[in-house]
Amino acid sequence: MKVSKSWLKELVDKVSIKEVERLLPLRTIGTKEITEDFIELDMKGYNRADLLSMRGIAKEVAAITGSDLVGREPLTYEVYSNKIPTTPVKVEDEKLCPVYCIAKIEGLKSGPSKSEWIKKLNDSGMRTVNNIADITNLIMLEFGQPMHSFDAEKITDETLVVRLASQGETLQTLDGKNRKLDESDLLIADSEKPLGIAGVMGGKESETSDTTTIIFLEAAIFDPKSIRKSVQRHSLPSEASKRFQHGLTKTNLLKALSAAIKMYEELGGKLTAITLTGDLEDKIKKITLTQEKVNELIGIDISPKVIEDSLKSLGFILVSKGDSLGAWEVSVPYWRLDIDIEEDLIEEVARMFGYEKIPAKELKGEIPQKIDQSLFEFIYKLKSALAEAGLTEVQTYSFSSTKVLDALGFDESNKDAIVKIANPISSETEYLREFIWPNLVEVIEKNMKQDFTDIAIFEIGKVYLSQKKGSPKESYRLAMALMNGTDNPIEELIHIVKNTLSVIPNVSEESLDSNHEISRSTRNDKNDGLPIEKGELMKELETLFHPKRYANIKTGDKIIGGVAEVHPRFLNNFGIEKRVAILEISLDSLI
Repeated sequence: MKVSKSWLKELVDKVSIKEVERLLPLRTIGTKEITEDFIELDMKGYNRADLLSMRGIAKEVAAITGSDLVGREPLTYEVYSNKIPTTPVKVEDEKLCPVYCIAKIEGLKSGPSKSEWIKKLNDSGMRTVNNIADITNLIMLEFGQPMHSFDAEKITDETLVVRLASQGETLQTLDGKNRKLDESDLLIADSEKPLGIAGVMGGKESETSDTTTIIFLEAAIFDPKSIRKSVQRHSLPSEASKRFQHGLTKTNLLKALSAAIKMYEELGGKLTAITLTGDLEDKIKKITLTQEKVNELIGIDISPKVIEDSLKSLGFILVSKGDSLGAWEVSVPYWRLDIDIEEDLIEEVARMFGYEKIPAKELKGEIPQKIDQSLFEFIYKLKSALAEAGLTEVQTYSFSSTKVLDALGFDESNKDAIVKIANPISSETEYLREFIWPNLVEVIEKNMKQDFTDIAIFEIGKVYLSQKKGSPKESYRLAMALMNGTDNPIEELIHIVKNTLSVIPNVSEESLDSNHEISRSTRNDKNDGLPIEKGELMKELETLFHPKRYANIKTGDKIIGGVAEVHPRFLNNFGIEKRVAILEISLDSLI
């Protein structure tokens, strides 16, 4: 946002620009550039919608410098209570467009703008077009309310419709580009065609020109999310869309519309019709504030008078609560959309008091004991070792997809054995995983579709094991998967494991049976086999692996996991024809 210095002087009485330049970064917002003509504010990541207008900045400058505003804000136009014809307007979805106002102005004559208008535009980083178009930009800069003027004679039936785009619709925007519209794009249209992408950019066909004499002046509030998506979809950021995305107020819209109509009347125009749709009143937010909370968060004693003076200078209204001098009900001014909770008010008090005036204090208290990071340090070393061995780390969701559950043999009769999410966002995120390796098989499937043939991947993450009582048990696991097109991928996988054994405590090469054509290990209902800690499911999952290509992994006499070749029957569910070796071990028991 570029703030015109000369324009600011028109709005704030006897203001010192040097003082503004000094105080803005201390009290309000940083600056990107300061020139002879303007101050550019650093709005990146800032949620102050009111600072996207000259009047909003003027209020802020008056507060931080102790100056007065010049004159009063314009009142809403007197014709709103008079009987003036309306123009046909239809809003199909009020959630996407809660407020839509159209004023029909006749008798205009297009021409060059006044020199003072042109200077304001240039100082603000905008160019002049003609007097009709320049008024909408000047109003946007002054009030922060975007506006758009349509050439009324180019609109079929003089009817305006706010609707979503239809499939296959296109629009040539003001920049001359033909754009294919998406069905989620919000449009302004007439009875036959699109006229513009709402809140983003108008259409070329309905723009004003040197011959325009009648306009439809649009002032609206659109859903910020809808605008943001259209901006990203069409790569069309603009000064208008920026303000729609930050949020607008109804009170400000009416003031801006009133001011715009008066400016057009100064050009010889006449208001002949006006339509106002939607709820036009802003709800006043009220927040309880206490001196005790202010002092607690700021860390110093701030008097009730300083608190009151700070907030009143910014337009807040304070009413004392009860007999206490240090408690208030605070009414938030309509233009401060960023204020929602007590802490927001305290931040206002702190910045007006001056962060630089708050003395630094030494930290006190006992130094907390070091948190045990041994598991995470071990995981870091393990990841590094596996990466050096040539494996690629992947990160999958902590859920089991429908395809995985079906392949594992789960159905409605036995799904109660796994952890179900209470409010899943989709059927694919309904159950938490109790093994990682099936997710890696899905990763292999997706990579095969991209023509990858040699795949060596690993993941370290949590699984969730259901318990008869209480919360599910969470366990860290290491899972690996290898598909390299050979007849014996398990041999290479075991070779990789052996090369990284130095990182895994208490696990030796003797813990792996190096003969892959071994008879199936004697198994029981406790901890035997690759999927561990789920004894009752072991026998069902045993069929998922090659019956003679399987080995347990032990630490001492305890089985902590296994390495196996996945049965072709399981792989067929994912369209995988090559051999795949997998490994999964518990890491919790190794620390």
